[in-house]
Formats: sequence, C-alpha cells, structure tokens
Amino acid sequence: MTVLGIETSHEQGSLGLYHYGRVRGDVLFSTELGPGERLLPALESLLALNMVQREHLELIAVALGPGSFTSLRIGMAVGKGLAQALGIPIVGVPSMAAYAEKVSFLSGKICVVLPDRRDLVYYALYEGTTQITPERSSTLQDLQEQLERIPDLAICIGPGAERHRAALERRATIAPSALNQPSGAVIAHLGAQKYSRSQHNELWTLEPLYVQPLLASVS
Repeated sequence: MTVLGIETSHEQGSLGLYHYGRVRGDVLFSTELGPGERLLPALESLLALNMVQREHLELIAVALGPGSFTSLRIGMAVGKGLAQALGIPIVGVPSMAAYAEKVSFLSGKICVVLPDRRDLVYYALYEGTTQITPERSSTLQDLQEQLERIPDLAICIGPGAERHRAALERRATIAPSALNQPSGAVIAHLGAQKYSRSQHNELWTLEPLYVQPLLASVS
C-alpha cells in the first residue's frame, strides 16, 4: 500500500510516502507564510522525486494535532480533497504519536512536547507507543515542574522540546534536533497501521485534535 502522510500542525510541515513497509520519501516545508501555498508544490516535488503518480496513492494519513488552527485545517482540507478526488480512504493520526514512535524502543516514559504560542506547550506521556496520559496544555514553567515528578522519564521529544531546549534540558534528556522535526512518513506509517486494523475511511468524521479549543481558535 502506498500511503501519503500530511503533517501541518506547526510552523514546519512535512509530507511523506510510505510504501509496503518502508519509507519512500519525506520532505519538510515552512507553513508560516501560507501552508496552502506551500503544501501543494511540496506534494508535487515529493511525488516527482519518488516517481509516484497521484493515482498510485492508496491511502492518505493526516496529522490531527494539537497545533495551529489554520495549518491543521488546511492540511486536513487538502488531504480530504485528494482522498475524494482519488476515491481512496483517509485516516487521522495524533501528531504526538508520531514523535513517540521515533523513540518507542527506549525503556521508560517518553514526554512528547509540541509548541503552542509564547511560553505555552502541549505535552503527553507515552510508554513505547502507548499513550498513558491525555494531551495537556500548560505553561513552560508548569511543564518543567511536572518533569521533575515523572518517574523513569527517558526523554523529551518534539518541536516544543526543541524550541525550549535550553529550559527543559536542565530537567530531562532532550532528543537530538533531527528527531524533533515533523515526519510525514511516520504519519503515513502509523496511518497504514491504523487502517489495516480498522479498514475504516474517516473522510466524514475527521476533526483536528484541540486540547484548548478557545485558545486554538484564535491562533
């Protein structure tokens, strides 16, 4: 199965291809100056570089966030439009799950940190690929205090951990910068796993994951 993954939760987006158990390609692009304008050219580049036609796509996986209201909506709209045009299914994948997947081999708890505005962050805890706490929004200071209370904390990962590396690394190990970048290919991989289990097309039910809808709606 050839799967397209779309991740537009934050200021850096990613598109990736996953094909029968292996990554075919992954590209990064900025969403800060208009994710809609940059997403489609990035998609054409990804497909061309990997010699894949749109008609070869069999599934679309899109990141659900939490993250930017506008960027999430645009990524989801493009994904739904492609799925409808091609007559293929689409599924949603929580953004935090993709970062936990990258370090799921570690023993201990994984804290995934995504950026919000100013000194606010989203975070959740995982053990391997299993989410053990709900997504939460907090100030950076509150997260720093929480990290000191987490037993067996292995690592903090995600673009929020990268943005606040200087503050957080006083209390936790921070993943290398390369792992803190979004990966559409990992979203595609997790989407393929999800669809193989459910065989459910989420075209009409997909909604972004908002931890604090009132705050997210004005971002």
